[in-house]
Amino acid sequence: MKIAYFINTFKSSNWGGQATSAGIQYLISKEYPDAEFIPIDLPDLPFKKIKIFRYYYNFLLKKALMSDNKKNILQILKLMNIPENFFDAYTHVCFNGEGAVHYASGHLIRFMGMLYLAKMKHKTIASINQTIDLNNRTDLEALLSKIYNLCDFVSVREPLSWEYAKKIGIKKCQLIPDAVYGLPKIGSREIDEIIKKYKLPKQFVSVTGSSILNRNKNSIEKMDKILDSIKTVFFGIPIVFMANAKTDIYLAYKLKKKYDLIVLQTPNVNYYEAMAIFSRAVILVGGRQHPNIFAYIYRVPYLAFDGNTYKNRGVALLQNYPYMPLSHEAKQEEIVKMLNEIKRDDIKFKSIEIKNFRIFENNFIKI
Repeated sequence: MKIAYFINTFKSSNWGGQATSAGIQYLISKEYPDAEFIPIDLPDLPFKKIKIFRYYYNFLLKKALMSDNKKNILQILKLMNIPENFFDAYTHVCFNGEGAVHYASGHLIRFMGMLYLAKMKHKTIASINQTIDLNNRTDLEALLSKIYNLCDFVSVREPLSWEYAKKIGIKKCQLIPDAVYGLPKIGSREIDEIIKKYKLPKQFVSVTGSSILNRNKNSIEKMDKILDSIKTVFFGIPIVFMANAKTDIYLAYKLKKKYDLIVLQTPNVNYYEAMAIFSRAVILVGGRQHPNIFAYIYRVPYLAFDGNTYKNRGVALLQNYPYMPLSHEAKQEEIVKMLNEIKRDDIKFKSIEIKNFRIFENNFIKI
């Protein structure tokens, strides 16, 4: 068994991406110990900076896929730097959907074309670990349903995506929690060493940004409101801003002086260290999906904010977490109120496990 794995997020600056790929590799190694797991990097689009070309070829590829025009599919994929022999060296394909199955993704249609190509080449395909948010775009829903019904195995990582998958006609879709839940937990002694390495205080509040924020004045004001709320409720406790995206780094340094922030950022900190740091926080406040999951795994309360999809709400529903994400438009009084509620609450953290990751066991589907 030779498994082609993409989207390869091992090299991502994003801690969630790093942890997801590590989790998938770990779970596959447990279920298929003799398999060769091969992360593949995708070639750049030759016209990636020319939007009109991207839109044009995406339109053509979507049309060819919906009509099963295999000749045109191969020609367009070749123009997108995906040759016909791309998957020839592999027996299986594992597509890590993560956040790419999204209406605003510039790569979604290309990914669907690649899965179609893999099935043309008689590969066993598992499409896993994803949030599906197509914003009710019927053209993308029809495309995803068609391609995913050709896949041998499909899973999503939270209940809102599972309901959406059923609604748009994906016939066999399973709900498997995000692969990071399957990672081995870090031992207390190793966590102590990581906390010591970064010279962190005994008590601290951890903070992240959000995928819905930008590098602009409006987002600075929203982040300022959140940080001021934290200072009100957790007065005297230092704030550690955990920044693993360009926007988060931008916001952290814009507000560092005002709030005397401790800023830890990628690539200096990897996902493993970040997970250890989140595990020792008094609370985590932010709109990044995977840090919220990291906190939950280690039974650290969190206050989530909205991201660019409903994934944070889906995460909270899966966990049966008592506090749903707040909007970044929430007033400061509302943020302070919820922080106080979480501070007083004795939250019950249910155990979330991935007991079965036999993702290549379904009947083989031919086209």
